[in-house]
Amino acid sequence: MEGPSLFLAAEQLKPFINKKITIVSGNTKIGKERLLNKKVLDIFSWGKHLLFQFDTFALRTHFMLFGSFEAIVHKKMVTGDYPRKNRPIRLQLVFDIGEIDLYSCSLRYIESANVVELYDYSTDVMSSSWDSKKAFHTIQQMPENEIADVLLDQNIFSGVGNIIKNEVLFLAKIKPTHLVKDISSIKAKKIIRLVREFSLQFYKWRKRFELKKHYQIYRKGVCPICKSKITRKKTGIRNRLSFFCPKCQK
Repeated sequence: MEGPSLFLAAEQLKPFINKKITIVSGNTKIGKERLLNKKVLDIFSWGKHLLFQFDTFALRTHFMLFGSFEAIVHKKMVTGDYPRKNRPIRLQLVFDIGEIDLYSCSLRYIESANVVELYDYSTDVMSSSWDSKKAFHTIQQMPENEIADVLLDQNIFSGVGNIIKNEVLFLAKIKPTHLVKDISSIKAKKIIRLVREFSLQFYKWRKRFELKKHYQIYRKGVCPICKSKITRKKTGIRNRLSFFCPKCQK
């Protein structure tokens, strides 16, 4: 799950703030019993992290590549009208008003009564504190890195995942294997601007449950502009799947 989805998740889960957990279950090994009868004081996101703040500690959730979550409030699914997943639940939190189910995710306790202070929101592409100048300065110190790898660096672009990476590079007409040193300052600033703009648009589409129909390059077979066959291969040291048009993204 990418940053915009988790930013939306924090909104969807607001009804659980100030509610007490009455039942905990799931196959997590982190010691879920600690959560029983605890009141959720806040729920928020940072990059690809979804955080639940309790009295003296917080629970950090990272959905990695294939994780997801579902939530029911007053018997109504608030996370979309998708079919419920038939797979083991990593952690289930039950409240008087509903439940939260977390799947295929990494869970970790953070010993802090105010964990939000530990995060740098200037790197979070969904935050009002996002600092584009800081991002530009940082990537200029990485001349030998492929731009696709740079966009997935969570220390620079917190919340950017493979969908945003591919779509932004297509919009910027830049091949994912381009080295930073070969990209002009004007183009680099354009990429950074598009990361922010596309992330905010991603959130709006995701909120309406229509994100996939707006993909232009991600998991597509033909370029929507020139109709060439889209190249699909793993790139960079991160070895993540890239989709690009060999004609439009020279």
